[in-house]
Amino acid sequence: MSKRGDFSTGGPQDNPFASALASALQSKGLDVPIPARSEPTEADAHLALPPKGTLELRLERRNGKPTTVVFTDTVEHADPVRWASELKKCCSVGGSAVDATIVLQGDVRSKVEDWAQTQGLKIKRIGG
Repeated sequence: MSKRGDFSTGGPQDNPFASALASALQSKGLDVPIPARSEPTEADAHLALPPKGTLELRLERRNGKPTTVVFTDTVEHADPVRWASELKKCCSVGGSAVDATIVLQGDVRSKVEDWAQTQGLKIKRIGG
């Protein structure tokens, strides 16, 4: 086994060079195992469930700069880490996710509201 790991278990969807490698090995007369397709697990089924609930938005000042804080405590089937990544791309800002809270740089409440409506979520503004 090499230092980089064993890549023989991944399917063609995991490795873009799998088909080229398989054809090269077959031309040399070597048997190439065909990986079995994996069945969807309960974790995958959980990700497929649509989120329900209300996102709470708050505008705070941290170190004198405006910061949008999104609370996902009241949303069922929420994935704050994945949502933080999507929101940072959607709003073109930096940020982070800690527990059930997403912190975004700047006042981007209107963009977060637009994103939440596309996800089928309700919005509740806390404070001003």
